[in-house]
Amino acid sequence: MPEPARERGRRRSERSHEAIVHATQELLVERGHRELTIEGVAARAGVGKQTIYRWWGSRAELVLEAYLAGSEAIAPPEESGSTREDVRALLVWLSAVLAQPIGGRVLAGLIADFQHDPDLAEGFHRDVVPARRQAMLSALERGLERGEIRGDADLEVAVDTLHGAVFYRLLLSGAPLDEAFAAQVTDHVLGGIVR
Repeated sequence: MPEPARERGRRRSERSHEAIVHATQELLVERGHRELTIEGVAARAGVGKQTIYRWWGSRAELVLEAYLAGSEAIAPPEESGSTREDVRALLVWLSAVLAQPIGGRVLAGLIADFQHDPDLAEGFHRDVVPARRQAMLSALERGLERGEIRGDADLEVAVDTLHGAVFYRLLLSGAPLDEAFAAQVTDHVLGGIVR
């Protein structure tokens, strides 16, 4: 009898879970999403395939969890009390996350595979995009509450603009994602919405 859906995700061994996520990250870096298989992850992690299938409903779910876990290696910045400083620090943090082995290069591969894997695309838009947007949106909302940002500012568009500049450099131009760039983007975007 198939296991009920509500049981999925319950883990008996945190060590096995960590081994699976770590193996998935390694294989994403080494081979990319397209060549990653559940069999390969199981072999690398030293677990049975059924353990993976019991905890993740699809290969896409496993890949997305492994990708998101990679960003946890770098702690996000603390709130500073200044919108400009918070935005700049978040852009520096995002750039550092993307510089990790499980970061930008893997992300570029995942985005390229969206057209071939609709489950991956759907999961990415559901799980990754909101997680990446929320910190920046919260920083801007705090600035609005403090009166640093104009009341008529479109914060969603500001987040798109801030992140868009980073991902343009990552995916298209190849120009460096460094602190100077983070400061320039912050100044340009906030220049249009601050009081």
